[in-house]
Amino acid sequence: MENEKKKVVILGGGYAGLMTAVTLQKKVHPSRIEIYLVNNKDYHYITTKVHEAGAGTVNPDSIKLPIHELIDSERVTFIQDEVIGLDPERKKVLCKNKTLTYDYVVVGIGGAPKTFDIPGLEEHAFFLFNWEGTYRLRMHIEEQFQKFSQQPNGKLNLVIGGTGFTGTEFIHELKKGIPALCQKYKVVPNDVQIIVVEPNQEVLQGYPDSIVRDAVTSFNDIGCEFKIGVPVTKVEKEKVILEDGMEILTKTFIWAGGVQGNPILEGIGFELLDGRVKLNEYCEVPGNHDVYVLGDTSVCFNEKGVPYPPTAQIAIQQGQYCAYNIAMKIYGQPAKPFHYIYRGMVLSLGKGNASGIVYNHHINGHFASFMKWVIEMRYYFMLGGIHLVRKHWKN
Repeated sequence: MENEKKKVVILGGGYAGLMTAVTLQKKVHPSRIEIYLVNNKDYHYITTKVHEAGAGTVNPDSIKLPIHELIDSERVTFIQDEVIGLDPERKKVLCKNKTLTYDYVVVGIGGAPKTFDIPGLEEHAFFLFNWEGTYRLRMHIEEQFQKFSQQPNGKLNLVIGGTGFTGTEFIHELKKGIPALCQKYKVVPNDVQIIVVEPNQEVLQGYPDSIVRDAVTSFNDIGCEFKIGVPVTKVEKEKVILEDGMEILTKTFIWAGGVQGNPILEGIGFELLDGRVKLNEYCEVPGNHDVYVLGDTSVCFNEKGVPYPPTAQIAIQQGQYCAYNIAMKIYGQPAKPFHYIYRGMVLSLGKGNASGIVYNHHINGHFASFMKWVIEMRYYFMLGGIHLVRKHWKN
């Protein structure tokens, strides 16, 4: 009967939220469930390709996927709105334009850039964090090349803060895109300088040694200037100030310093770690078994109590698992705990080059670059089947 339907509200159209929606629409009969997907934009974007869009090496529109093409609109009601709060006690989601009630809520609204309270960072830096931000960065870089071509003055400095996964991929992508920009705007390539600032004593800190070695070799080949072990202490409109007192003149500072939890989930009473909600073994908020928090704004742990890193891979698996868990509850069946299957990682190091660990095997070079493409195609297939794969094959 209609009044027996459970109402599931999914917040966020990123990897975790969208995967929950497309999996749930297949797992539960429409007579038993109402599914709502809330996102502030009408598209999903491929987070693992924002570094390419930001550097201008791919068309930004090629990494955007309209949400209405990915969901079954007869099974999932899409609501374009901005989530501003959550009230677990009253089982309500507060949006900018409406309030929704739920039986189960899946929070996949993503995290926020980790800024370490560096003065001026939020106001003056560009962030490799979402589609809009990377698009602004792309337009800004083109504008800087255009202005420099009209009035050359010293060096055109492009400064990147952070050599984590995204930062490393962006550095290589930017280096790959500079020759085309120089040719387009008649800028002398030697007048363009990429400066990388890393507060830790090594690049890609915490990543497997084999990947770090490949990245260091690649960095040596592409010829960037590195400031290693020197944190940024202040960012101004036209310069970056380092802890050792050095000032780097630039109008383009790109911050890739990591991810923290979403401020929306602060003050609700959930236990947090670095702003991210701690979960139990079912991806639920402890004490709130109707609230799931997935992706960058959450943290779950392996059997040794070590937190998993926030990646697209875990967000996708969490989304699939969450749909299974909710389906089991609706059908009155016990659910198994979430078990993350780590398949590895592949880091892009520019055109035709990459480094990674796939099922405990180190790969690099052209083969690793091919495997990264295969991983992207696999995600397209999981979202929209062979039709979506064909659509993006050439991209």
